[in-house]
Amino acid sequence: MDKVQENIVVRSKGFLHPICRLPTEILQQIFEECVDVEAAEWFVDPTRPPTILKSATRIAGTCRSWYAIARQTPRMWNRLSAPIREVSFRKNEKIYTTAGREVFSRSLRLCGNIPLEVTIPEYVLTRTLETFMVLKIDRLNIYDMRRFALRAHPSPSPRHLWVGSGDSDHTYTQVLPSTLISRTTTITVHNITVAIPEGSNLVTQLILCGVQDGFRLTSLLESLPCLTKLDASRALVVDHYEQDHRALTHQNLRHLRLSISCMNALKEYPAGGLQLPNLSCFGLANHPVSRSKRCDPLHYTPASFPSVFARLPTTVTSLEVHGNDAVTPSSASSLIKTFYRIDTISTYGSAAGVIPRALCRTRDMPEGEKPSEKESLPRSIQALHIHDYLGDGEDLYPALHQVYNDTGPIEIFFDDCPNILPTIRREFTHVGTIAARPSH
Repeated sequence: MDKVQENIVVRSKGFLHPICRLPTEILQQIFEECVDVEAAEWFVDPTRPPTILKSATRIAGTCRSWYAIARQTPRMWNRLSAPIREVSFRKNEKIYTTAGREVFSRSLRLCGNIPLEVTIPEYVLTRTLETFMVLKIDRLNIYDMRRFALRAHPSPSPRHLWVGSGDSDHTYTQVLPSTLISRTTTITVHNITVAIPEGSNLVTQLILCGVQDGFRLTSLLESLPCLTKLDASRALVVDHYEQDHRALTHQNLRHLRLSISCMNALKEYPAGGLQLPNLSCFGLANHPVSRSKRCDPLHYTPASFPSVFARLPTTVTSLEVHGNDAVTPSSASSLIKTFYRIDTISTYGSAAGVIPRALCRTRDMPEGEKPSEKESLPRSIQALHIHDYLGDGEDLYPALHQVYNDTGPIEIFFDDCPNILPTIRREFTHVGTIAARPSH
């Protein structure tokens, strides 16, 4: 009888889906990742107001077991969408209702005491804003600052403030109230040109995305004396110059990442007295944004911007390249050679197919070119980081192998490259050494 019961138990387990036998901790991580993915999708292209996240509710409604686990997973519920006032008409009469209040209240109960991410999709009621003052907000997303009515009373100040608009054709300038950023360390801006009050000493990171009416670098640096990273890699700058900017030495900026549309604005600043003595990482990008044309940042060679590239190489030790594979290795080599002190190069996206070939000290010579004209790249390069590359690595292998033969051992890292063949990953991540090519 015991054996019969044992067989029944074994067979019953076989009918269950494997996910039902996962430990609770693993299921919680999977559920949290589902919510993270849904939340991140909107920020890729926030052209429409954000909607209430649905993945947490759907997961909790799958079965009793998952419902119990979801209620014990606070991070599934810590992204709140503020209730908004909606207007409808019935028999020529305006009717005001509040949408999302129940979901907001339920999520607030389930998330416990962990830091919150609050999204304000449209006009928020004053009493809701007062509710935020008692919440522990880690990130606040304000979709349209023009509809965000800030009263005289203090505003919720998050660690990370995201402000933006979905309309890239009608951008505007918005002054961020000092009370709103009194505790903020990171500011992200999308399709809005921001003015920041002076003395914002806690902000260390500023991210500019979408269409920007101007790239007023001196004003931003004056207002943010403790800024260490300025990322404008996804910005499309319309106005290319800041009038009447003053000479400025900013001691804390260490990481500057720009899109190609920023270069025309940047070229005037060194001549006007802008000094960045501690800048150590510089990046160029060509991420497509609204109203932009796809072109490669490496088309902007050092010869095109002598005032910029005459100063940056003296301090920059890390170079980032975000681009496509349409550029030739020779133009990429021209950019890399300018930064003669770099020890690290990072590539993002399909630029990974270009930079390894450019790193080869001996490149394929065009027909008729003399061997004595071979390029020589900085010998200080010690590491190559390849990010967000979606290929399997077969097309990179010859160039990476030649990098080792021509420049000596350098460390090669694959970050967020899910499709790299395991054999290639193992070969190129063994303490920077590259052996003979294995058979795949």
